[in-house]
Amino acid sequence: LKIVVALEVLLPTTLYLAVVVALSRLYTDGEITALESSGIGPWHRVKSVLLLALLLAMVVTGLSLFARPWASRQIYSLEAHARDEFDFAKVEENRFYELGENLVFLTQKLSHQDNRADHVFVWKITPEGREVTFASEVYQIEDPEQGSKTLVFVNGHHYILKDETGSDRMGTFQGSSLPLKTERDIPVQYRRKAAATATLATSADPEDFAEYQWRLSTGLSTVLLALLALPLSRVAPRRGKYGKVLTAIIVFFIYYNLSLVAKTWVEKQLIAPFPGIWWPHLGLAGLLLFLLPRKRRRKPSAGPSSDRSTAS
Repeated sequence: LKIVVALEVLLPTTLYLAVVVALSRLYTDGEITALESSGIGPWHRVKSVLLLALLLAMVVTGLSLFARPWASRQIYSLEAHARDEFDFAKVEENRFYELGENLVFLTQKLSHQDNRADHVFVWKITPEGREVTFASEVYQIEDPEQGSKTLVFVNGHHYILKDETGSDRMGTFQGSSLPLKTERDIPVQYRRKAAATATLATSADPEDFAEYQWRLSTGLSTVLLALLALPLSRVAPRRGKYGKVLTAIIVFFIYYNLSLVAKTWVEKQLIAPFPGIWWPHLGLAGLLLFLLPRKRRRKPSAGPSSDRSTAS
């Protein structure tokens, strides 16, 4: 799920670096010179890279608008269930574990094969105060039909500590049980990274709007980065084929961090919704117009008189 979340950044970055490395290799081996002498000019490379970038941009846009929010929802749901569920198979000795929000569990010795623990301490918060239980042995039982789990304590002491009245109580038991709350549908608090894109589009919250613009910008970033790789890959023949990779990485980090800064400014309302987070992309587009090759106009062919003079 975390890989799905990261793909909207990994895919454009991978394409960007791949184009830089591949074309740098062609430059250093003299292949670009051979291509251009055969009539395959710079704009052929631009069209080829642009076509690949557009195809990948559609994939990245789909990931950003739909797949990443879905994966984020699944992650937050799993985290919420993991906090509320308890299983001996996940427990280690001499470590404190929170069972929900009001219960802490500790054991000094554990047997995973028998689902049993020895010398157990349980601390629980109640509206009236605190309850502390010490037991020499604890084992877990599970109802397969209901999916509920229960901790069974053997030979222990139970303390009830009243915060307000101070009338504490102590008891000794040979057997006691503690049902564990297992909610199948645990509500997950609102997270904008997990919110549906349609919800963000209609929200008036600046943070939601910044997230919405970010999702829309990922496809554009894919195309801009792929085209930026073309001028950054120019290397003189017989030079190192990785000579421009470091420059490409530095340029990418500057561009990516400026995008994050723009997103933060929109969230904090330090900048208007337009240009919003778009100004780093506009700046990169302007840089591309300056760096990309320009089509050269063909010189008019020489007249008949010049042909005769050349022949003579």
